[in-house]
Amino acid sequence: MIVKLLFFGEAVNIPSTTIGLGIGAVSVWIDGAGFTSATNDLGTLGYMLLETQEVDIGEPEPEVRDLFSNLHGQVVSYQIKTNLFVRSGGIARITMTRSVEQDGVLLDKSIEFQATDCRGISVVSNPVNFSTEMLQLERSVASLDEIVADDDLIAIVEAAPPTEGVG
Repeated sequence: MIVKLLFFGEAVNIPSTTIGLGIGAVSVWIDGAGFTSATNDLGTLGYMLLETQEVDIGEPEPEVRDLFSNLHGQVVSYQIKTNLFVRSGGIARITMTRSVEQDGVLLDKSIEFQATDCRGISVVSNPVNFSTEMLQLERSVASLDEIVADDDLIAIVEAAPPTEGVG
C-alpha cells in the first residue's frame, strides 16, 4: 500500500483567553486514490504545512486494507507528529484510524507510517490530532512528485507566523 499525505493547519489562542482556534486541510492518496477534507480542531497550537513523499507501508491485513482503500464518506482520525523543520528535511509519524462497529462495540483499525524528507514547515507544540469525514478527489494528483511548487513553498515559509511561544 502506497500512501502520500498533504496537510496544512494553523492554530492560535484567541487573545486574552486560553481558548485555541485552528483550521486545517488534509489530502491523502492511498494507492493513487485521493481523498480530502478540512477541520477546525487541531488539538495543538502552531503552524504546519506538510507534504510527505510516497511511502510504501507494505501489505496491511485484508480488513485494514479494505477499510482504507475507499475513504469517501468515512470518518478518519489523524495524528501527525513531526520534528521542527523549515522547507525540507522533515520527519513525520502519521497514524490514520477508522473506527468500526462490531457487535455494538467500536474497534479502532489503524495504519501508521513514518515519512522522511518531508517538505514544508512545522512549528507545532504537540502532535496534531483531528477527526474528519473524507471526500474523494475528482482526479489523482499524487502522481506528481511534488504537490506544492518550490516557489510557493518558499513564499509559505516566509509568510509563516513567528515561532515565539510555540513548543
